[in-house]
Amino acid sequence: MPVVGSRSWVPAPVDEVFAFFDDPANLGRLMPPPVAIKLVRIEPEPPQPGSIFEFRYGIGPFQRTWIVRLLDRVPGEAFVDETVSGPVARFNHSHTFRPGTTGTWIEDRIDFHVGPDGPIGVVIDAVAGIVMRMTFVWRAMRQRQILRGS
Repeated sequence: MPVVGSRSWVPAPVDEVFAFFDDPANLGRLMPPPVAIKLVRIEPEPPQPGSIFEFRYGIGPFQRTWIVRLLDRVPGEAFVDETVSGPVARFNHSHTFRPGTTGTWIEDRIDFHVGPDGPIGVVIDAVAGIVMRMTFVWRAMRQRQILRGS
């Protein structure tokens, strides 16, 4: 199964950074244009292990639903979510937040499989991995812009 990882730094305290990422409505603020993503619902709320997030995402008129389940959540430290239904066959995303000397380190790890199986799936997964890495470059920039600390 392919894995994509990212590590970035922001000049804000870990509690502020965790609070930002703990609110799934903020995901749209981190996506590169022209991708739009909007939180539709959270059940139950506030987010806790087992919570389901429903998003609408896409480009322009091409929108679809993405359902995500929160698997684990350690306030101020980490959370893990997985796709229940959406654009990929498997998407398990861990987010870890570690305090640094003057800010916070954000670490992401995504185990994914877009599908289908076989040689075509390997190529599709490789392309998806490149797109995810490019998205993390964009996100690192946006995170630093948004999370400047108090």
